[in-house]
Amino acid sequence: MTGLTYLLMCFLYFVCVGLDIAMFFLQIRLVLLWRAVNWLIPFDNAGKSLVTAVTAKVPQFLKTQNQLSERGKLIIALVVFAIARIILGTILRLT
Repeated sequence: MTGLTYLLMCFLYFVCVGLDIAMFFLQIRLVLLWRAVNWLIPFDNAGKSLVTAVTAKVPQFLKTQNQLSERGKLIIALVVFAIARIILGTILRLT
């Protein structure tokens, strides 16, 4: 049973790392929408496909009558990822 618990905790840890990476790229895109920062552009290019895929899923989950702006999609995705990260982090600390 201990080995199975260890594998589950390792899996949850890697999910948390993935969420952190996704939140990093979402934050970079938000900053670049607010202000042009030249040294952040290569980071935005590196995470472009991830951010595009995440923001494309947001309207599918939120069925709003008005179309969301790019900034709105990014903020909603960032909040959802942050809540998921907090929950998973709490689960990891409990064991």
